[in-house]
Amino acid sequence: MLNRHAAARPTLASVNRRRLIGPALAGSLAALCLAASAPAQVRYRVAPLPGVDGGTLTALDLNNSNQVAGSVFLNGQSRPCLIADGAVTILDKVPGSTTTATAVSDRGHVAGWMYEWGVIWPQAFLWDGVENHWLIDPHDSYSYAQGLNNFDQVVGFYYPPGGHPNGNAFVVSGRRFHNLGGGQATGISADGVIVGQSNRYFGATTVWSPDGRGGWSMLTLDGLLATAINEDGTMFVGAGPLISYFDTAVLWTRQGESWERTDIGGWDPTQVSAISRDVNNAGQVVGDYESFVDEDRGWIYENGAVTWLGDRLAPGHENWSIVAAGRINESGVILANAIAEGESRAVPALLIPEGLVMLAPRGEGAGASNELIAIGAEPGRRISFLWSPSEGQRALPGCPGVSIGLEAPRLIGAATADARGEARLSRFVPRAAADRTIRLQAVDAAGCAVSNVLRSTLR
Repeated sequence: MLNRHAAARPTLASVNRRRLIGPALAGSLAALCLAASAPAQVRYRVAPLPGVDGGTLTALDLNNSNQVAGSVFLNGQSRPCLIADGAVTILDKVPGSTTTATAVSDRGHVAGWMYEWGVIWPQAFLWDGVENHWLIDPHDSYSYAQGLNNFDQVVGFYYPPGGHPNGNAFVVSGRRFHNLGGGQATGISADGVIVGQSNRYFGATTVWSPDGRGGWSMLTLDGLLATAINEDGTMFVGAGPLISYFDTAVLWTRQGESWERTDIGGWDPTQVSAISRDVNNAGQVVGDYESFVDEDRGWIYENGAVTWLGDRLAPGHENWSIVAAGRINESGVILANAIAEGESRAVPALLIPEGLVMLAPRGEGAGASNELIAIGAEPGRRISFLWSPSEGQRALPGCPGVSIGLEAPRLIGAATADARGEARLSRFVPRAAADRTIRLQAVDAAGCAVSNVLRSTLR
C-alpha cells in the first residue's frame, strides 16, 4: 500500500603473539561510531527472526550487534521486545496494552512508547537494560519516542500546551526535555545531530544541530521528511521534495555547514513511491519501493547505483522475496521484510552478508565486560579477534592474496565458532579506555578468511 507519510509508520593465521595487548587495553571495545566498508555486490543470507507462538512480530530497529527492537502482538496486546541470538525477549517492565519499542542502541538500551487504554496518555520510555524510565515532559503531555543514540539521547514528538496542533519535536538529553519546535524528530547521531521534519503532516525536511550552548539550532531543507541519520552525523536519508503524490528517495550529505541532496533511483513519482529508510557510515542506503503495477521491493544504494535486494541473495536463499528494507548497520547487515516462496505473508528477517562478519561488541562499554561477536564462520574454526589504532594492509601468512585490514594488528584473543558459525569472546574494558578509537577485525587463519573492519570510538 502506498503511503506518502511513510516516516510516521511505527521504520562486516597466524598473528605475532608478541603483539598481545596488555590488560589495560584488552577488550577496549565499546560499540560506538562503528564503520564498515562493504564489498560491492555482496550477497546476502536470509535469516528470519524468531517467531512467537500465537503472536505477530514487528521489527523496527537494528543495532550494530544485530539486536532488533520491535513489538509482539499477543493475546490482544502489543508488547515491546528485544530480539537477539534467536530469541525474543518481551520487556515486561514496560507496561501498557499498546506498547512498542522503536529504537535500540548498541548498548542494548531501548526507546519507544506505551499506551494503556482508558488509563494514561501515550508515554515515551527508555529501557536501560535493567529498568524502565518514563520520559515525562514538563507539561505531562503525551509523547512518542522514535530515535535513540548510544548516549541515551532520545528523540520523537509530543504535544505540549501551546505547541503545534500536529505536535512538536523533542530531544531528551540527560533525562531533560528540549522542545525543538513544531514537527517530529526521527533520528539522532552520536554527536547529537537530529533529523526529522518541521510538520508531521505537511513535510519540510529539518535538521537540528547542537549549538554549543546546550541547545539545538534548526535548519529546514528542500525535502519532505528525514527518516534516519548515520552515527557519524554526516549523512541522512528520507524523502525528497514532493513532485507528485508519492515519495522520492534521497540521501543528504553534509558539506561544511550545508547539506547536499542526492536523488536516488530515478523512479517516476507519478507511478512509484520510494523512500530511503536508513544509511550507515559507509554510505550504504536501504529503502522501500512500492508501485500499483509492480511488486513491492527492498533495495540498496551504494557506489552510486541501486540494486534490488532480491537480486543479491546468496545461493540457497533465492526462494525469498525481499519486499522492504528498513535498517542497515555498520557491518552491512540489513533488517528487512521477506516472503518465502509459497507463503503469502512477509516476516521480519536479517539479510547477512556472505562470509565472515565482525559485529559490534555487545555490552556497556568502558568499565564493564563486553562481548566480541563474529558470525558467518565455518563451525569449529578458531576465530582470532584483532585490533589496531588504524586501518592498513598486512598479508595473512599462508594465505596468498588475503590481507588483514589493520595496521600493525594486535591479538585480543580467539574463540571457536559454534554450530551456528558464531564465535564470541568476552573481555573487560577498563574505564581508562573511554574516548579512544580503534579498529576491529575477525580472522579465520585456517580458512584464509577475514571479516570487515569496524571502527569503534570507545566511550
